[in-house]
This record gives sequence, C-alpha cells and structure tokens, in this order.
Amino acid sequence: MELQGTWTKDEEGFMTFEPSDLQRCYEAITDSYHRVYNRYREEYDDDEEAYYKALEDGYEMITDYKLIDGRNEFVTTYITPSYTLDVWYEVDEETSKKDYNKGYLRIRKKEADKV
Repeated sequence: MELQGTWTKDEEGFMTFEPSDLQRCYEAITDSYHRVYNRYREEYDDDEEAYYKALEDGYEMITDYKLIDGRNEFVTTYITPSYTLDVWYEVDEETSKKDYNKGYLRIRKKEADKV
C-alpha cells in the first residue's frame, strides 16, 4: 500500500495535509517513532545509544538526500516496523529554492514477510 499527498505549514507551524486523512497516518507514524526513541533516550540518557536501541527495534529517522520520482530530494524518512514515511519540501521552479512551508509526503506500508 502506498499513500501520497501534500502538506502545508501555517504561520504558527501547524501542518495540514491533502488529502486530509494523511494527517492521521503522519501523526501515527511519527508519534510511534518518537515514543520508542524517547523511551530509550530517557532510559540511557544518551542520544546515540537511543538511536541504536530504537534501530534494533525497527525504528529510525533519517534526514538525507534520496532519489524520489527521479529527483534527488532532501527528505526526512521515518521508518517503523510497519511503515516508511518520506517527507520532503516543494522546490520553487524559478529560483530552485526549497519552500519550507509546503511539500510532499509518501507513506508505504511494509508487507508482512511471506513464509
């Protein structure tokens, strides 16, 4: 399963999504990642240790360039055991600058391993 859409950020920093049901998915995935990472961060009081412990559980957040639809985009990717969420910025065609108030997202549900 794959869902795609757009997001915009208002003056107060709140994000809205189109289609609107993507907001629920975005929040569920990012909350799931942060809940696991923050639990390990509190337990070990160390960002690096929390990162590796969360990774062992199948949770990771990566901010880097990634090829999406044939373009190299600066993407924040949230990985959980069930989903991969990519969030990236819209680029102004004339100036080639990122617009930090709007962009795109793609959610992919991982298929269960077949036995």
